[in-house]
Amino acid sequence: MSRFRTLLIGVLVASMATLAVSTPAAAHDELVSSTPASGERLDAAPATVSLQFSADVLTIGAAVVVADAAGRDWVIGEPVIDVGTVSVDLDASMPVAGYEIRWRVVSADGHPISGLIPFTIGDAEPLVREAAPRADDTESAAPDQSAPQGDGGLRLLPIGIGGAALAVGAFALIYFIRRRRAGRGDDTDATD
Repeated sequence: MSRFRTLLIGVLVASMATLAVSTPAAAHDELVSSTPASGERLDAAPATVSLQFSADVLTIGAAVVVADAAGRDWVIGEPVIDVGTVSVDLDASMPVAGYEIRWRVVSADGHPISGLIPFTIGDAEPLVREAAPRADDTESAAPDQSAPQGDGGLRLLPIGIGGAALAVGAFALIYFIRRRRAGRGDDTDATD
């Protein structure tokens, strides 16, 4: 009965540890707001673009491009990251046109996230991007312009399987060590 209780406690502890570790790993940081906002029409060219995220993002891998219809990047300098905010300076000579902020950052959990934010200066037509057709779709749909693409809960399955395998391996190791000690007569419980 003692071995059964030890096994049961070990499995419960391993299961709780696996769930405690895997749940936070499933959530990526996300874009909370931007300046200019998605679809915003500005009277004049902005001096900077600012992206606010739900948590701090890593300083490596951050990229922000502000492109016009011809693909010209109007960003000057490197992205500046400060407490979950990524900002870049823009060329002041941006003409009246439609633009797209193309951003990519690495979230605090190490996964890259990206998105697109369209905006317009003056009375120009908004920049419209055609969605690339996918092999499994007969009709293409416009992608979400500001949400990161994620794989959702499917990542939890390998984490859960790995945690269960780790728990079984730990139990087997403990079981064989105790059995070996009991076979040699080294078990402290048997000597007292």
